[in-house]
Amino acid sequence: MRRDGIGFFKWILESYEEIALLTVLDGKKGEVELIYPSSAEDTLRGIMEDMARYDIVFQEVRHAE
Repeated sequence: MRRDGIGFFKWILESYEEIALLTVLDGKKGEVELIYPSSAEDTLRGIMEDMARYDIVFQEVRHAE
């Protein structure tokens, strides 16, 4: 995500109680990690899709473990 959208997205997530925990991994690169219960996945994906109207687009990155 663009780094200037991180704060806004975090604010949106906080407005939904206990939907997800957002951790910034690399603010300059706009890398964040979302931890969420599987029961919230559909709602969270809907929120993330809706962020496109604010020009916030997500790209999944998988890190080697």
